[in-house]
Amino acid sequence: MNTRMKKTVLLGLTAVLVILSSCHNRKENQYDAPQKITVAGKIDNYDPSRQVTLSVFRIGLNLPRESVVAKTDSAGNFKATFESYIPVDAWITYKSSFSVLLHPGDSLSVQFDGNCDDRIELLKSVIFNGDASKTNQYAVKFQQLYYPYQLSFDRDKHQKAVKEYDADQYILYLDTIHQQRKKLYDHFIAENNPDSESKIWALLSIEEWYCQNLCSYASSHRRANNLGAEWDVPKGFYDKLLNLLPINSSMFIAAQVLSSFPVMFENYVSYKLKDRNPDVWRIHPEGGRIYPAGINLDSLKIFSTIEFIPDPLLCQIRLSQIFDYNFRFQNIVAYERFRDVVDTYITESFLKEPLYENYLQVKQRIENPQVHNEAILKETANFSANQIVDDILQQNKGKVIYVDFWATWCSPCLQQMPNSQIMEHEFIEKDVAFVYVCLQSDEKQWRATLDKFQLGGQHYLLSNEQSNEIRNLVEIPGEPFYLLIDKNGKIKERGNHLRPLVARDKIKEMLK
Repeated sequence: MNTRMKKTVLLGLTAVLVILSSCHNRKENQYDAPQKITVAGKIDNYDPSRQVTLSVFRIGLNLPRESVVAKTDSAGNFKATFESYIPVDAWITYKSSFSVLLHPGDSLSVQFDGNCDDRIELLKSVIFNGDASKTNQYAVKFQQLYYPYQLSFDRDKHQKAVKEYDADQYILYLDTIHQQRKKLYDHFIAENNPDSESKIWALLSIEEWYCQNLCSYASSHRRANNLGAEWDVPKGFYDKLLNLLPINSSMFIAAQVLSSFPVMFENYVSYKLKDRNPDVWRIHPEGGRIYPAGINLDSLKIFSTIEFIPDPLLCQIRLSQIFDYNFRFQNIVAYERFRDVVDTYITESFLKEPLYENYLQVKQRIENPQVHNEAILKETANFSANQIVDDILQQNKGKVIYVDFWATWCSPCLQQMPNSQIMEHEFIEKDVAFVYVCLQSDEKQWRATLDKFQLGGQHYLLSNEQSNEIRNLVEIPGEPFYLLIDKNGKIKERGNHLRPLVARDKIKEMLK
C-alpha cells in the first residue's frame, strides 16, 4: 500500500473512532431486559395478496434474522410487534424492502407507496412518524445514495480481481473501492448533517462490504484458479479486521453488521491457530477446514475464540453464536459441557438470556418431543436398504412420492424444513406422500427436530450402516437429496436441486 493510501485509510479509521466515542456513552450492561417494539403504518395502493414482513437482526444468534409477519387489514394498515434488549435494524419487506432503525420501547409509524417495485422509488415514498422518526429519515436518505451505487457496481470486474490478483494486489483493489464507498458516506454527512446514530449505521454498512470481501477472497481465489491447499493468503492478511475494534453498545443499531462480523472474524482466529500449529487447522483442497482425528471442534472453537479475539464484547457475541449454532441441530452437549465458560465469559443480558431460553427450548424437545399428530415414525431396525425402498413404494401405491434424504446435522437440510411444511399443507388432500429418510443421526436429536418443525408424513431413521447402504443404492452424493416418484413407482427426477419449493410445481404437473 502506498503512503498516500495508508494516510487515507488511517484518516477513515480515525473518523470511525471519533464517531463511536462520541455516541451514547452507554455502559455495556444497560440492556438488562427486553422491551416491546412496535412498527405500524399504512401501505398506499395496497395489494391484499402480499404480506408485510419485518426481518429483525439478532446479535449473538446463529440465525440472526428473525421474520415477523405484520397483521394487515384490507385497507393496507399494518402492525408488527417484537421484543428486543438492544437497538436493532430491521428490513421492512413488501414488494421491495428497506431498513429501519429501532430501539427497545419504540413505536414507529411508517407509510409508503405499495405500487413501487423499485427500491429507490420505494425509499422516496417513505414517511416516518413517532419514535426515532428523525433517525430513520436520515437512514432512508443514506439508502437512497447507497443502493444506486450498489446496483452500478461492476461485478464482472470484481470477479476478475478476485481471480487474477494476488493477496497484496487484492488489498489495494479493496482499499480503492472502499474509498469510493467512503465518499458516499462523506456526501451523506455533508448533505444531511445526520444524527450520530444514523452516522454509525451508515458507516458500518460500508465497512461490512470491505470485511466480507476480505474474508471471502481466499476461498474464492482458490476456487477460481483451481488451486490446492498449498496456496494460502499471507500471514496477517486478516489483521485488517481489527480496525473496527473496539465493539461497543453504540454500534448495536447496526445489528445486521454485528451479526455477521463475528462470523467473519473466524478467519482471523483460524489463521492464528494455523500460524501456531499448522496441523490443527488445515485447508481442504476443495475448500473449508479439516482437522486431525481426536480434535473436539466445539472445544477448539470456544477456546481459540477466547484466546485470539481481543475485544471482550466481540468475544461474547462470537461465543454466543457458537453455542447457539449447536442448538440449531437440537444439540445441547457443548452448552452443558462448557457451562462454566458460558457463565464466565457471556455476561451481557442481551446475549446470555436469549441463549439460555434457546437452550431450555431444545432441552424440552429432547426430553419430551411432541411430533406432529399425523407423522408416522417407521420401524426400520432390521431392514436392509432395499427393504426400506420397497416399504416406501408399497405403503404409497398410486401416489406421487416426494422423498427427502436428510440429517439432523445438515444445515441445508434444516433450512428447507419450513418449506416442506408449506408444501405438505398445500397437498394435504391430494394423492401425494411425503417421506423423510434421516441418515446417520442421533435418535433424540431426530425426534427433537421433528418436534421443532412439526412435519407430517412418513419418517425413517436409519442407522450408520443402513445410511451407507442406502447412499450406495440410491447414489446419494450428499445431503439434502430428493427423489420424485410417480404414481407407478418410477423415479421421475432426483437430485439436490429438488428442494420443496422447486418440487412443488413438478408435483402439480405430475398430478395432472
